[in-house]
Amino acid sequence: MRVKTYVFDDVKKGIDKLKEEFGPDTIIIDIKESCKDSPRKTCEISVAIKDAGPAQDDPLEFRRRTETLWDYTTRLLVDRMAGLETEIIGDRVKSYPLPLRVLFDKMVRNGLGSRLALSMVSEVYGGIGELAEDSGKANFFVKEAIARRVKLEDLVASTESILMLGPSGVGKTQTTKKLAKVLTTQDRPISVVAYDPLRRGADDLMSFAERCGMPFAFTSNEDNLCHTVGKDGRRKIIDVAGSMIAQKRVADLLKDVKKVLLLPAGARDEKMKSCADQFIGTSIAGLIFTKLDEEETIGHVCHNLIALERPVCALTTGINADDIVMPSHETFHKILLEGNSWKPKEKRLLQ
Repeated sequence: MRVKTYVFDDVKKGIDKLKEEFGPDTIIIDIKESCKDSPRKTCEISVAIKDAGPAQDDPLEFRRRTETLWDYTTRLLVDRMAGLETEIIGDRVKSYPLPLRVLFDKMVRNGLGSRLALSMVSEVYGGIGELAEDSGKANFFVKEAIARRVKLEDLVASTESILMLGPSGVGKTQTTKKLAKVLTTQDRPISVVAYDPLRRGADDLMSFAERCGMPFAFTSNEDNLCHTVGKDGRRKIIDVAGSMIAQKRVADLLKDVKKVLLLPAGARDEKMKSCADQFIGTSIAGLIFTKLDEEETIGHVCHNLIALERPVCALTTGINADDIVMPSHETFHKILLEGNSWKPKEKRLLQ
């Protein structure tokens, strides 16, 4: 069974024509009239059309047709609900003072979800009322609204060792280097530990540690890892390779270290939540978002940070050792209102 859409000038005439062609029992899936501002009034009528093939009483064929209809109807309802929500939000924002409308548009344009952006400007308008007519005041209180939603975790001030967790390809090793350099330049001496149960080694990380004069250790054994992390009392950054299941086992073993989950900025809601859910039951101290320079807009990073209800520890913004940001609330205010300043300059010029 297929779903096909036809365009007519009149709804009733269209239905009559379709029933005449396909029979009185034709299943009408959807009727959508043209926008009221359209110069020509038309309507789109979607109907379910039976495919030529197996007999109608074939149970497998009946099931296939039913599933086709359910799939199409579900997607149609989701699209319609999303469209309706967009219209409602748009109408509501129109009632706000101009400075709040401008701030709302900037946040959405820079990647923040419209529902979350609306909740921020609505909160501000409810709090300061007509004072929001002043651009400076509106901007200040929106900044405060962002700060209330974004939690921060200070890795520099902490004295605990840090365990780097995250999916393959997220950049754990590169982020380990960046973070190690930040801590060293802030007079927070550390050593680097690499753990890989597959015994592939960690030559790149070892070379980095040697160049920077940092103690380095490699292990592929969980018991030895616990011993290495616990000895000499020195703060450590532990780069863990392997599957997420293996990483969670290590995280559960190392109870007295600060666990940090790395997520790629390019991942969207479902992927980020899926990664975070794999560490349910593990005390994750905070998140690091990587590869921000590879994205056009990064407001969705802020959106997911708020949705996951975890503090943020750091952001990585390029391939160099210095391309790491230990964020403040001002950082996220700029991300949402000024855009992605870490995107390579040549890409920005093309826009």
